[in-house]
Amino acid sequence: MDQAKKTYLVGFSGGADSTAALLWAAAQAQKCGSRVVAVHFNHHLRGSESDAEAAHAAAFAAARKVEFRLIDLDIAPGGNLESRARHARLEAWKNLCGEYDDPVVITGHHQDDRIENMFLRIGRGSNVSGLTGLQECAEVGGVKFFRPLLHWSRMEIEEFLRSENVDTWAVDSSNLTCDYARNALRNKILPELYRLFPGGRNAVAQTLDNLAADAEYLERETYRLYRDGEPETVDFWQQLPPALLPRAAQMFVAEKCGGKLPLNRSSLQRFSDAVRAGSSGIVPLSGSRMLRISGGRLSVNADTPPALVWNRCEQAEVRWGGWILAAEPAAEIPASTGRFEAYFDGETLPEILTVGAAEPGEKMLPFGGTAAVKIKKLRIDRKIPAFPAVPVVRDGDGRVLWVAGVRHSDHCKVEKNRRCIRIFAEKAE
Repeated sequence: MDQAKKTYLVGFSGGADSTAALLWAAAQAQKCGSRVVAVHFNHHLRGSESDAEAAHAAAFAAARKVEFRLIDLDIAPGGNLESRARHARLEAWKNLCGEYDDPVVITGHHQDDRIENMFLRIGRGSNVSGLTGLQECAEVGGVKFFRPLLHWSRMEIEEFLRSENVDTWAVDSSNLTCDYARNALRNKILPELYRLFPGGRNAVAQTLDNLAADAEYLERETYRLYRDGEPETVDFWQQLPPALLPRAAQMFVAEKCGGKLPLNRSSLQRFSDAVRAGSSGIVPLSGSRMLRISGGRLSVNADTPPALVWNRCEQAEVRWGGWILAAEPAAEIPASTGRFEAYFDGETLPEILTVGAAEPGEKMLPFGGTAAVKIKKLRIDRKIPAFPAVPVVRDGDGRVLWVAGVRHSDHCKVEKNRRCIRIFAEKAE
C-alpha cells in the first residue's frame, strides 16, 4: 500500500490486535507525515464494560497524542447480532471517510482471524475465493481497508505489545463464551485441532496461503475468459468450466448493474442452473434484480426507477424509466383502442396521479371484472415480460387505474355524454 500522505482511520477497540494496529499506523505515519485517527465504536451491548473500554481507548490514544474519535452505535440485542454490528460499522466508516482526505481504514485482523474465517466459510459451503476472502487490501462499499497484521498470530501480537511496554489491553468478555460460532472455534475446536496435529496452526496458515494462490489464479483466469468471451450468450456459460462460473456470474451481474452486487448462494445456484440449461425464462437474483434468458442471450434488468407524482393538468407528459406518458382530451372512445392507451372519465379521473412499477403481489380490478386480479397474472396472460417494467398509473389512494400494455381498470369508467381523457404510453427514444 502506498503510504504517502494518507489519513489512517484505525479501528481501535482497545484490545490487543487493534492496539498493535494503532501502534503500527502511528509508526508508519511518523515516517511519511500521514494523519492517524483512532476510531472507537461503542456498541453499548455490555453496559458498563462497553463504557469502560471506550474510556480506556480514549486514555490510551491521549497518552500517545493520537487523535481519537468515539462513535456510538445503536444496535439492539437479538438475532443476527454480529452481522448487524458489521453492517452498522461499515455504514459508520462510509460516513467517517467522507470527512477526511484520502482515508484508509486500518483494522487489526490477524492470522488467527484468517483461520477462523476459513472454517466458518467451510461451514457455509464457500469456494476457495470465499475461504481466503480476508485480504490485506480490500474495498468494501467504497471504503478502502488495509490489514497490516494479517500474517501475525495472536501470540506474536501480544509479544510485540510487550516489547512496546504495553502489558494491558481490553478483553471483551463476550469472546470468552461459546455462544457464537466464531468463539466456539476459537475457544474449543481449533485448540483441540492444534493439539491433535503438532504445528497445526502453521500448517493451516500455509494451507490458507496455498488456497489464496489458487484463488488468485482462478480469478485471473475467469477475468481473461470473461474479457475475451461473449457473456451475453448462453454458449459462453455452457462452455465455461464449473469452477469459474460463480466468479464470472459475479462479474456479469456487477457489470450489468453498474457496480458490485454479490449474489447470495441461492440466487447464484439459480443463475448457474438457468445458464447451464439454456432455457428461456426469468431468474430472480439478489435484491430486486432479475436475469432474463431469451433467444440464447442473457440480460439483467436495470434498477426500476422510483414512482413519480404526475399532475396531468400541469404536465402534458412525464417520463418514467424508458417510457413517456401523456394525457389529452378526447371527443369519444374509438371503436378500437391500442394496448398502450386508455380512456377515462374526465369528471372522475383525478388530476394528481402516480406512475411507477407494479408492486410484488399488487392487484387491480380489471375493466368489467368483479374481483381484483394480480397484475403479475394479467401481465403473464398478455405475454408481457417482467423487465423492463411497464408503467402502472394509480390514483392518489393507490388504486391501480391502468397497467400500460396490460389492462384498464374498472375505475373512472367513461360515462355517456361525458368528456374523455386519453392517457397513452410510448417508449422513449
